[in-house]
Amino acid sequence: MEWLTALAIVSIVTGVTIATVVLLAVRTLRRTLQDGALRQAHQIKRLVETVSLLNQQQQNAQARIQVLVDANRRLGEELVTLYERMGDGDGPSRPASSTRLLN
Repeated sequence: MEWLTALAIVSIVTGVTIATVVLLAVRTLRRTLQDGALRQAHQIKRLVETVSLLNQQQQNAQARIQVLVDANRRLGEELVTLYERMGDGDGPSRPASSTRLLN
């Protein structure tokens, strides 16, 4: 009967040891997963901020492009008006002689 008591004690101690090891492993895994989730949440937040900044920069660039397109259109209209004032309408008048004097 003594060997049965000893076997029961060894079994209980082994069970408690295994349960403790499993509990510690689960706790470690849980902590690791929480840390990973926290890091991932920070990265997602930074990505959202970066995308927001890039969207703002893109909108600003598109606004500048539109301003430049409008200015280019106005300059083209002014150029046409100047050509029309010169009387030719096709382009700027050219001097009769293309000879240049060099000093």
